[in-house]
This record gives sequence, C-alpha cells and structure tokens, in this order.
Amino acid sequence: MTERPAPLILVTTPADGQPFGSHAAVAADGQRALATELSRRLGALGAAVRPLPHRHATEDEPFHWGGWFAGAARQAITEADGAVDAIGYAGGSALALLADERLDDLLAPIPGEVAANNRFSADAFVVAGDLDRAIAALEACESDNAAPRRLEEAGFTSRDLGGAPWARFDVDTTLDLALLRLATRLSGMRRLDPGIRGYLEMARLPGDHALEVPYLEAIGAVVRDRHAELVVTGRIPSATWQHLETETACRVRAFVEERGMRSARGIGQPRSVLAALMRRGSPTELIAELAALGDAVVMDTRVLMAAVSASADAWSWPPEEDRFASDFGDQERVVTPWLRELTEAAARAPVPFLFGGHALVSDGLRLLVAAAWQGR
Repeated sequence: MTERPAPLILVTTPADGQPFGSHAAVAADGQRALATELSRRLGALGAAVRPLPHRHATEDEPFHWGGWFAGAARQAITEADGAVDAIGYAGGSALALLADERLDDLLAPIPGEVAANNRFSADAFVVAGDLDRAIAALEACESDNAAPRRLEEAGFTSRDLGGAPWARFDVDTTLDLALLRLATRLSGMRRLDPGIRGYLEMARLPGDHALEVPYLEAIGAVVRDRHAELVVTGRIPSATWQHLETETACRVRAFVEERGMRSARGIGQPRSVLAALMRRGSPTELIAELAALGDAVVMDTRVLMAAVSASADAWSWPPEEDRFASDFGDQERVVTPWLRELTEAAARAPVPFLFGGHALVSDGLRLLVAAAWQGR
C-alpha cells in the first residue's frame, strides 16, 4: 500500500519594520517565536512545512489573502513535484494552546474534506482531494477566516475543530501575548517551548511594563462574586457564552456583535449598536453607559473600529500601535482621536475596562475565568 504523502502546510511569519520598543514590535517578536514552535510541532506530526512571509496592506494596494495564498500554494506544490494530496494554511501564532492530538486531527482530512480550527473564522485549515479545485476556490477568498466556507461552496465537506479546548486562541496582539503568558500559569494547559515561556517572562512593553493582563485581579473578583455583574461585548462565540453561564458566579450581560465579520463578505459594511451609540454621543459617553451596566467590562474594541471605518479590513482601522497601546491603557501612544478618548475614558471609569480583540472575547474570557478560580 502506498504511503500517503505528508500534508503540506504554509505557516505565516509576521512582517518586519515595527519600531523598536513599540507594542507592535513586542507582538511581532512573540509571533515569530510562536511560528517557529508551530512549524516544529507540525513537522513532528509528519507535515511538510513552508514559511509564508506576511505582507503589509496599504490604501493603494489592499491585501488580498486568496491571491497571496494561492500563488504560494501552487509554487509549493510545484516544488514538491506534485507529490501532495493535502495542503493547508496556519497563522504562525495560532494554535499555541491546542493539544498535539488535536493538532494531529487538523492534519488528517479525508479526500474531499477541509478540517479547520474554526469553521466560521479560521486561523488554520487543511484540505485534501482535488487541490486544483480547492486552490481555485481559495484564490477568490478575501480572508483566511472565510476559507472553510468558501471550500464548502466549492463542494468540499468541512470538519470543525472549534469545539476543542483552546482551538480558537490566536495571538494577534500584544494583549493576546499577555493572555498566553497567563495561560502558562494555569493548570491543565499545554506546556509551551521554554524559549517562548522565557520570552513571555522577559518581554517589556513601553514604560518597562511586563506582559500582564490589565485589571486581572479586579475582573477575577467580579467573576467570583454572585452579587456582581460582568459586561462583555463583541464577537463572543456561543461556546464561550455557555462557558460564562456555567463557570462564573456573577451575572453576565453580553452584547454580541459582528461574529464572523471578517469572513461574511458581501453582506454590507460592519454595523454595531455600540458604535452607533458612540456616534450619537461620544466615546466618553459610551464608556459611561457601559460602566453603569456592570462591575467590570471586557470589550472587543475591533468591532467599534470596523464600524467606524466601515470596513472589516484591519488596514483601514486605527494603526496597529494605536490598537495595541489602547488595550493596555497606554493613552499617550494612541493618536487616533476617538480611540484615544475611549482609552482615556476607560482609564477614568469607576469600573475596570479590559480592551482587546477576538482572542480576548473567545478563549481569552475562558482564561480569565480559569485564572479567577485558580487564584492566578
């Protein structure tokens, strides 16, 4: 019996050029380390791995994921002399907390199937079978998040691994690195490579601050208090909401908006009730309204950014440094006026506000809850 060729996985690496000592530079250095570890893990499980250097988008030349991936995939298959019957993609900083046995599941689609870490917003997937048809379908795909559903439209069946513990956790930001550092202190988590653990402990944010999740103790106290209320906003997965319902002592009030906004193209620009409220008043007034609703607020600010810019593409949002600095309340480094006002108002609020992106309000919330009960 002929042995099946190893799946060929293209693993992204972050772009260079971040200013030394910036939030963005800390994030990029961590992402490079994670991409190296993920490549090693994939190789140990039998995959062939190729690096896929990231490209910066500009207003004059917006980034198109499908064209970028399809060109690299065809070249990789050619260089492998066609001995490939499964090809995949992984964001280099994805899957850091996913157990190896679950990672192995990702690498084993049957012909005609795509396996993904999240069917509705993929950071990693592997497709097997008719690769010409698969790559043609992916070439028209505007983002990696939409890849599984575009492959479904092309006739492939899908297998969603999103229900696996920590399958959705992806390091996009400096705050996500702080959440990853928190995960290394919790019981029952996959043990990261020593080099990554060392980086997470040694990395310093502007102002010589460690990678600590802001307001961790205060949010933990709310989670444990049956008389308190936690407010969460943004792209909260249903599994995370169910986890909050069963694993917190507090009440939880959720504003779920724009789930899958980066994969659900063709249905109009991103819309947000909270962004509309902010436009009718001000960022300060939005913070005041949310602060009045609970004892702590965990907020996916990228939904606001998408609604304000009328685009799900991150290149049209406030600059990367603004976003990452705002997550840590570093208002002096935020130059976008509305985001700076939002950050300043949150710092003055009578309850703690924790800002972030999708990782924060998906698996990040699960980490916060675990830390609350484990006393981390």
